[in-house]
Amino acid sequence: MFPSMTFVWELIKAGLKSFRDTDFDLVRFDSLGLALGAGLFILTILIYKLLWGRNRFSHVVSGHYIPEEYRQGKLAKLFFLIPKILLGVAMLFLLLSIANPYLPKAKIEKLIESRERIDLIDVSSSKGWEFEHTGKSAGQLGREAFIKFLNMRRGQNDRVSLWLFAREPRILEDFIVDDDIYIMEVEDAPYVIVDQPNQGFPENDPDDSHVDIIAPKNRIQLVSGEGGTSLNPALDAVIAYFDKEGSKKIKQKALLIETDAAVEDDAEPQLRELQKRHIKVYLLHMKPNERGEKAFGNSRGIENSELLKKRVQQFGGKVFDIQDKKSIDDAYREVNRLERAPMSLVRHLLKILIYQRFLMVAIMLILLAIVTGLLMEIFGENP
Repeated sequence: MFPSMTFVWELIKAGLKSFRDTDFDLVRFDSLGLALGAGLFILTILIYKLLWGRNRFSHVVSGHYIPEEYRQGKLAKLFFLIPKILLGVAMLFLLLSIANPYLPKAKIEKLIESRERIDLIDVSSSKGWEFEHTGKSAGQLGREAFIKFLNMRRGQNDRVSLWLFAREPRILEDFIVDDDIYIMEVEDAPYVIVDQPNQGFPENDPDDSHVDIIAPKNRIQLVSGEGGTSLNPALDAVIAYFDKEGSKKIKQKALLIETDAAVEDDAEPQLRELQKRHIKVYLLHMKPNERGEKAFGNSRGIENSELLKKRVQQFGGKVFDIQDKKSIDDAYREVNRLERAPMSLVRHLLKILIYQRFLMVAIMLILLAIVTGLLMEIFGENP
């Protein structure tokens, strides 16, 4: 066979196989009216041909007598009708293909309602101190738990933004819905942002009178003039960002704050504004290193942390006291549970068109009709 003929044959075989495997109980037709009209038109032509058409090979009153032994038997007549029968069945399949047959298919789509969240992470120098004899800084311990939380949130369609704060707020990632990119940004973010002269560095504290910053050097970012834990400017920046860049279509919004909460000022005005905007606040309060805070003369910051927790609860937020590694993991699991995005199922009805299957059968029958018709011509027909 020529390559083109081989291709055609393979195409026909594939069509016939698909037709064989079709579940005809499920088949529906989209254009039955069109097929019915075409069928009536063909039937009209056929009736006209039978009633008024002229057979040029015979005449009723030709006057010639045909002996019995030369007349066709019923079986022979039926045999010579095979091409016409095949052609008739082929026309039926052509009409079925015109009726646009299809298989209905239901597709169920899961729609997850998006939530919008800003993650505000404390990276002040106090997050570089050791957390409760774990051998890790509070910043590192919190970051590892935070990454676990983000992996829990995969597929929840969160629209999230990453912010860090110490003396000044810093945005590291604008609102994004790509989980992988966001997690990479979090993994690369520093645990601590401080200035070079900070007394928490061993080289700046020869008398060892201050608590050392034990965060890995590659996770410490040095910025001139950095220090302190100024939460209020960060909250102001976050509120402005929600107003400017937040999606109006997303109703569920949240602010997650992870900090040792040794803050400098009362955050009541900012928390009130967040409540007005229906932004849920989750405060993960990591137990501060009291020895370090006192060494730096920041006992007031510890008092402010208690006030901050009360304020968050006062304005509808939720506070998690982080006393050890287990409690921070438990806190993030609870936040994940509370922020579980509602899911709805949408059912789509699809049509899988299968007219090609009927068309292939019709083509195959027409080819058979042509072949058998040629054979009849070769062998001839008795009168």
